[in-house]
Amino acid sequence: MSSSPLQWETLKKQARGLELEIDNKLVGYSKLGSAGVVSSSTIPNAGASTAFDSASVLDIEIDIDDLLKRLTHIVNAMASYLENLPTSIPSNPSMMHNLQRHRDILFDYNKEFKKTKSNITSAREHAELLTSVRDDITSFRSSRSQEEYLLGERAKINSSHTMADIVLDQAYETRSHLSSQRQSLLGTRGRMGNTICKSTLACSHAISY
Repeated sequence: MSSSPLQWETLKKQARGLELEIDNKLVGYSKLGSAGVVSSSTIPNAGASTAFDSASVLDIEIDIDDLLKRLTHIVNAMASYLENLPTSIPSNPSMMHNLQRHRDILFDYNKEFKKTKSNITSAREHAELLTSVRDDITSFRSSRSQEEYLLGERAKINSSHTMADIVLDQAYETRSHLSSQRQSLLGTRGRMGNTICKSTLACSHAISY
């Protein structure tokens, strides 16, 4: 690789441009993650997919990862530039300082990206767990409502059967009572008939004498 001051300045300019872009992306990424945590934990029935798996979150992760790789390439190119300086050009402490600063910035960006991504992943898993629990509760309530409805219908049927049994018992009792009264009336009529018959015979016998 040929070394020239122009090449070094070009690499520094590219590094600063990428750092600025990465910084803005990381701020937006962190805000999206925070918004996802809030929505999934405070809004009833908020799904984990809408909070964390939206296209904006996934796209920004891809963008940041790509920018970090490009910055890594630039920083490596800067290190290679200094390593391949001609012996006729003395090493410049300012260049070494710039290289180290860009390395530190790259390290911090990678660390922040991994931390934010890990937090979002944990929050996503927590949101998915909450969603699963809400679904289980809803399903349980639905099954309980159906069970209570069936038990209510069963109680109504049992009540109807009980009323029918009471009515039948009353009908049988009334029938038995009427039958008893009928037998009593028949007995009374028989006794009255015998009495009348005896009285008639006695009268006839007296007249004949």
